[in-house]
Amino acid sequence: MLPIGLRGGAGRRLRQQGKTPMALRMLIVDDEPEICDFLRDIATGVGYEVATTNDAEDFKRALAEKPADVILLDLTLPGTVGIELPKYMAETGARARILIVSGFDEGIRRMAHAIGKAKGLDMAGVLPKPLRVAELRGLLSQFMRDAQPPG
Repeated sequence: MLPIGLRGGAGRRLRQQGKTPMALRMLIVDDEPEICDFLRDIATGVGYEVATTNDAEDFKRALAEKPADVILLDLTLPGTVGIELPKYMAETGARARILIVSGFDEGIRRMAHAIGKAKGLDMAGVLPKPLRVAELRGLLSQFMRDAQPPG
């Protein structure tokens, strides 16, 4: 598993702009609706505004309509190879903090993370499925704290 970096990303941008976020916007993409619901419950419990999608095309539309601050990305999606979405996000200038949450092969997860990083994306890390709820909740809480203005 790759280490999870808690770098600047969306939180730093909000602090620099002097905005006080009410809630960060999260976009979850997973081909299993039940997993989306499960992840949404965790994220809303931490304070996120959440949208979910179940395939690559819906993800692209949702991202274009309303950019996200945090993206939870599964790599096993209908109609695409998992590593294509990090490439797409880089091409479109996505500035979200991206956390890969996938049961896909570890080598593919690492490759997707590396591609995203190499393309300048804010790759927050990789969580393998099945995931540990406390670990995800802790990371999402940290992302929220990072987005709060100092003081």
